[in-house]
Amino acid sequence: MYQTKTIKQKIGLFMTILLPVLVTQLGLYAMNFFDTMMSGHAGSNDLAGVAIGSSIWVPVFTGLSGILLSITPIVSQLIGSEQKQHVSFSVMQGIYLSIGITIIIFIIGLFSLDSILNTMNLETEVQTIAKNYLTGLSFGILPTFIYTVFRCFIDALGKTRVTMTITLLSLPINVLFNYLLIFWKIRLS
Repeated sequence: MYQTKTIKQKIGLFMTILLPVLVTQLGLYAMNFFDTMMSGHAGSNDLAGVAIGSSIWVPVFTGLSGILLSITPIVSQLIGSEQKQHVSFSVMQGIYLSIGITIIIFIIGLFSLDSILNTMNLETEVQTIAKNYLTGLSFGILPTFIYTVFRCFIDALGKTRVTMTITLLSLPINVLFNYLLIFWKIRLS
């Protein structure tokens, strides 16, 4: 990053940082959109199960990843105050926090997921699909949180295009795995 002196420079730098962050956020939500849309083509019960699973997961993810987003201002402050030697410590603490949050989610999910789904009065097949969706999604919780820490670190360095590129490259991979896991299973049935 560099120091700006004029309003034009400030707006230019702001847009250089803002647009990739915005595209990254839209890309992350697009993954959830594609999950739901593609499951809808598999059947109404699949759509309902994934939609229920997403409605449970998204608030949890959004709330808890919000904690990890604190890495961005912490690292930015350390770099700005010429204390770069402390950056790696802060990033490692974010990774440890990711591990801790993941363990807590696993424990809470293990003991409460069935109860939450039972209180929704869902059809048995929809409840099973929602549980399987959340169970499958749970394998990606730790990598997603660690990615969030690294994304925040990279964003703090002002390299927001890097995280945008990674997110945009991961979208087709997400769609491919959706296709394989949703529609390939249907063909095998």
